[in-house]
Amino acid sequence: MDVMDFEVLPGPSLAELARTALASAATAEIDDADRPGDPGRPGRVPVIAQVRDGRDGSPLLLSVTGSVFEHQLSAQREAVTVTVTAGGPYSALQLTGTARPTARNRRVGIAACLVDLRSVELIGHAGDRVRVPLAEYRAAAPDPLWREAPGVLHHLEHGHLTDLIACVRMHGLPQADWVIARGLDRYGLELLVLTTDGVAAVRLGFPDGPVTSLQDVPASIRTALTCRCESARHGR
Repeated sequence: MDVMDFEVLPGPSLAELARTALASAATAEIDDADRPGDPGRPGRVPVIAQVRDGRDGSPLLLSVTGSVFEHQLSAQREAVTVTVTAGGPYSALQLTGTARPTARNRRVGIAACLVDLRSVELIGHAGDRVRVPLAEYRAAAPDPLWREAPGVLHHLEHGHLTDLIACVRMHGLPQADWVIARGLDRYGLELLVLTTDGVAAVRLGFPDGPVTSLQDVPASIRTALTCRCESARHGR
């Protein structure tokens, strides 16, 4: 792997980052325009709901049949905003559109509403917003490694921190004191490197990337990403 400048290294597009954020989400914060505010807290009050990645990246909101939330979504005429956690340089993904009931199963007690999208925005950690064109968002797909990424990142943090620091130092940042594995995608690893001069965002790119699965990663690298050294260390 080669350490390269984060700003110029090939990586996921904004649309792919947004699709991955929704695919990875289990719950979302729903800003419901018809839900009245609490006393002393005027304006919209968000609710938490289960969310799934629906057709072409449209959020599919799940609710209990007969619940107040189902009624609110079914009667909703104004746009709702669906917010989920995003990764990498962004803290959240916001998808805005009109909720439309699509399915209702009394036997299992679940109702579903699909949000017909009007806008997609990624929000940075400093609150800055980046609009993602709808056509690009719908044409993109979630990163193929999104299911494995959380486990791999946790494993690297707890089992290979020393190795990551040594790797980053060897590939161009000898002043690295600490490394945080912040993201994994088909292009490689996204890292935050702490040095005496500050914080640097860098990538360790996969050779001959991007990949379509971890099986496409060279065996020498794949072993470090997927080994069971942490489990063995803790006797699991």
